[in-house]
Amino acid sequence: MKKENNAPVLGRRKFLTTASKLARTSLALTVPGLSLAANAGQQRESYTVKQIIDRILKEIPNAPFATTVDQLRSGSLDQTVTGIVTTMFPTLEVIEKTAKAGANFIIAHETPFYNNQDETDWLAQDEAYRYKIELLNKHKIAIWRFHDYWHRHQPDGIIMGNLLKLGWESYYDAATPRMLTLPQPMTIQSVAALIKAKLGISKVRLVGDAAGQCRRIYLAFGYMDSRMQIGAIGQYKPDLILSGETREWETVERVRDGLQMGQKTALLVLSHSVSEEAGMEYAATWLQPKVNGIKITHIASTNPFTFL
Repeated sequence: MKKENNAPVLGRRKFLTTASKLARTSLALTVPGLSLAANAGQQRESYTVKQIIDRILKEIPNAPFATTVDQLRSGSLDQTVTGIVTTMFPTLEVIEKTAKAGANFIIAHETPFYNNQDETDWLAQDEAYRYKIELLNKHKIAIWRFHDYWHRHQPDGIIMGNLLKLGWESYYDAATPRMLTLPQPMTIQSVAALIKAKLGISKVRLVGDAAGQCRRIYLAFGYMDSRMQIGAIGQYKPDLILSGETREWETVERVRDGLQMGQKTALLVLSHSVSEEAGMEYAATWLQPKVNGIKITHIASTNPFTFL
């Protein structure tokens, strides 16, 4: 994740123009759980996995990084790409849908192998890991993680994707990319209802008063270290933190204590996968013009939880 004090300023007009164009593309191509970012009239070109990754890295400041989790996790850099799928988590279901779509390159935000560093030695005898490897080998599917680089894109690709979905892109401020100021206050209940409707989230968790007024929002989609979230309370004094997930003995308890003291900051926990999925859907429309003729499909990995 980038920190605000290191983020260069992006011209608001340039950002909004680009975002608006890509948002229109995304809306035109989206269906529930599946969106296509291909132009049927384009002449097909041939690309290897490496060539596509190289095109992506040209758009990322200071890439390639010396250390990053964004590595090829299956397949070969030299294989010819038949189609691309973007997703949050490369689940077995996503892999199967990728094969059915005739694609062989998954660009995933998160790990396929159940740990952030994608270490696999400890999984050698795990049945799910072995099944996933066999499935990837069967369909000759390459997986590349697009996590650190997408967050370092200017603006952050995950944040941008969510703002476009919520209709909040015009409130973005490149000087403080994680702080959003709404033009008019909303109740936290209304913010929660908007998020659930636009991001396809069935349930959210709140620490705070649902009737409380909210205008200043701190964006912490996915997972963010609690020290950053707690530090943001003191630095920005937001009315609300939008969090993908946080350990319950950390930011949750800090927000609860703060509310007891009379502070205003509330916490809305969305769940990790669904809080970043829109960013990977946006990655499909963002990447499409850079790989002429290759069909790019977004397949949502969806929320793994059932609420009883």
